[in-house]
Amino acid sequence: MDQANLDEGTAVDNSRLEELIRQDITPQMQREVFEILKESRLFLPVDFGADAFNGIENSKPGDVIEGPSGFGIQFLTDDKGNKAVPLFTSEEMMAKAGAHTSVMVIYMRDLAGMLCQSDRYSIIAINPFTEFDLNMPIEAFLAQFDIRPDGLREIMAKEDLDGDELVEKLMSSQMIVGCVDADDGTSFVLIWDNDKKPHLPLFTDIDEFKKIFENYSGDVYPQAFDFADLVDAAKDDLVINPASESLVLDLETIKGQ
Repeated sequence: MDQANLDEGTAVDNSRLEELIRQDITPQMQREVFEILKESRLFLPVDFGADAFNGIENSKPGDVIEGPSGFGIQFLTDDKGNKAVPLFTSEEMMAKAGAHTSVMVIYMRDLAGMLCQSDRYSIIAINPFTEFDLNMPIEAFLAQFDIRPDGLREIMAKEDLDGDELVEKLMSSQMIVGCVDADDGTSFVLIWDNDKKPHLPLFTDIDEFKKIFENYSGDVYPQAFDFADLVDAAKDDLVINPASESLVLDLETIKGQ
């Protein structure tokens, strides 16, 4: 692939979304805004941590530099204490907003998969601090992807737990997994029970993930996956929220349903 084609394939072009945001959005236009937004990649301000690029200033040509293993969203807070996720359609819009920060370009479906695991944020703010901004409740944003807080923990808490109901809910859910970067790609982090049997730990939200891995190692980072994909990839039994509900799922039984 030549450089021209490479640039064309990787460039971020949100010009139509910007054009719509600049107008008074009618109900008919709102549908188009959501349809475009669902397929867009936007700039998300993030914090990679103070130690993310330690040693880079002393590096030499040919040195391998380990980049950041995780990130935090550089959220905004309104006068009512609501936290907003800022997104920008272009670098030009970031400049107009005076946003001087690290960013990552992220697909909106991937962002939705992350945000549905937390109740920390209330608002999606597109091009904040510019003349043409667009705010929407987090629920409206997630609804475009059929991703909503799914009540999984409520089901797991039932005294008369219905296995079929649980599996049905799981198969439509996303879960957080602890990951590490290895020479052959990304690997899942396992934990062992008292009988020294390995399990793949799954987490319903970031807070549950931190209960196990926050102080474990800086190399372990959270990643969201569809539960169905995790079942296909797993080689060991699963355990959901090992520091709380600690619900163990037999892998072969799940695959057989």
